[in-house]
Amino acid sequence: MELGQVLEQRPAVTPQLIMANTLLRLTSTELEQAIAQELAENPVLELVEVRRCPRCGLAVSDGYCPSCGRPGFHAEKEGPAYREYEYSADSTSFLDYNVADETDDGISQLASSTTLSDYLLRQARLILPPQDLPIAACLIGSLDDHGFLRCEIDEVTSLFGVDRTRVENVVSAIQGLDPVGIAARGARECLLIQLEYLCREGIKQPLAKALISDHWEALGKQSFAKIAKTMGTTVGEVQAALQFIKDNLNPFPAHAYWADLHESPPQRTVTYPRPDIIIRNNPDSPDEGYEIELPGARAYRLRISVSYLKALECLKANKTSSTEHGWEQWEAFYARAWLFINSVEQRWRTLYQLALHLVDYQRDFLARGDKYLKPLTRAKLADMIGVHESTVSRAVASKYVQLPCGRIVPLVRFFDSSTPVKEIIKELIAQESEPLSDRELAERLVQRGYHIARRTVTKYRNALNILPSPVR
Repeated sequence: MELGQVLEQRPAVTPQLIMANTLLRLTSTELEQAIAQELAENPVLELVEVRRCPRCGLAVSDGYCPSCGRPGFHAEKEGPAYREYEYSADSTSFLDYNVADETDDGISQLASSTTLSDYLLRQARLILPPQDLPIAACLIGSLDDHGFLRCEIDEVTSLFGVDRTRVENVVSAIQGLDPVGIAARGARECLLIQLEYLCREGIKQPLAKALISDHWEALGKQSFAKIAKTMGTTVGEVQAALQFIKDNLNPFPAHAYWADLHESPPQRTVTYPRPDIIIRNNPDSPDEGYEIELPGARAYRLRISVSYLKALECLKANKTSSTEHGWEQWEAFYARAWLFINSVEQRWRTLYQLALHLVDYQRDFLARGDKYLKPLTRAKLADMIGVHESTVSRAVASKYVQLPCGRIVPLVRFFDSSTPVKEIIKELIAQESEPLSDRELAERLVQRGYHIARRTVTKYRNALNILPSPVR
C-alpha cells in the first residue's frame, strides 16, 4: 500500500448549476412567479420593465423607435451607477430579431364560443331541480374530450353525501341532453343511448341494438357471417344494420357538438399555451433560414439595485464593528442576486442553443409539415449542443414553441418519432375508397418505407381518434 496524488477532472455541483437547472425546467408562467418571489425576498434585486416599440420590439429611446421611427413610449432615464444584465434585442445577438405586428397576437384572434360544459349546464338547469345542479356540474366537469364520464359514481355519492340512486338519475338526465349520449361510460353505451333516442323519435332498425349490445367484439373483427348465423339472419341484413349505425350514430358525443359549430374541441389542459420559443420565417431572406425569438427574455431585465450600490459605498466608507453584521447580510443578498441573475441568463442561453440546433436539424419539418419530421432523441441533441442529456430534458419539459405556420405545439413534438407515421395513416384513411384494416395500413406503410407492426398501427390509429375499419 502506498499514498499518492492523482490529478483528475470531476463535475462539481455548484449553487450556480443547481439554480440554473431549477430555472431551466420552469415554464414561462412559473419563471415569472419565481422572479416575483425573488424580488419580494431580496431587496438587492431590481426589475426594470423595458419600454419597447409595439411594432418591432426594440427599446424605445426619447419616445421614438430607433428601427422604424414609430412613436412609442417615453423611456425613463436611468443612472449609470449600476451594472445591468439584459438579454434583449439591444444587448445580445441571439434576440436581435423583429417582433411581429400586433396582429400576430394569437389570443386577440381567438373566437369566443360557448364551451361544451356551459352548453350542458344551461340545459341541465331547465330539467333538474336546483339541489341536483351541483351534482350535475361535478359530473359534467368529469367528462373527457370524447364526452365520456371518467369519474366513479361512488366518488360523487361520497363527495355530496347522497345515495347512489340520486346520482344515477342525474347521470341519466345528462345523457339525454344534447348531444345525445354525453356522459356515457364508453362508446357502446353511448351508441345504445342514441339508439333509444332514435326509437322514441320513430327511427328504428331492428338489428342495430342487438349488434351493439350482443356482438360488439365480433363486429370489430368483421365476422359478419358468424354474426348472421348467431342472429339467424343474412349477411346483407347485418351489413345494412351496420350501415345504419355508421350513418346515424356517433360514438364520440363531444365531437358532435364541435362539428355542429364547425370548430375543433379545445385542449383540456390549456386553451392557448404561451410559446417559450417563437420560430419565424426570415422576411429578408426566406431561403436562408428562420428567426428565433425568446419572448420571455424581451419582457424585462434584472439588475442590482442602484440604491443598494449607494448604500454599499456608504457602508464601505463607515465600516465599524457595529455595522459588521449588517455588512455580512447585505453581502449575502448581493451574492444571491448575482446568482439569480446569472442563472436566468443561463436559462435563455440554453433555450436559444436548443432552438438553434432544432431549427437547423428539422428544416424540412418546419417547411413541409409533420410528415417530414426526422427521428431525433434528447441524447443526440445533447451531443450536438455539448451538454448533458438531463439538461435537454429540463429545457424541453412543459415548453411550447410557435412554428412558422402559426401553430403552437409542445417542444417534445420535435422528438416524437411517431408523428410522421400518424400523418401517413391519416392520409391513407382519408384517401381510402373502402375501409382499410390495420393490417392493410401496415402493408401500405411498409411500401412507404415504414416497417410498423399491425398492433402499433392500431395504437397510433386509436391515438388519432380514428375508428376501426368495420365502423368507419
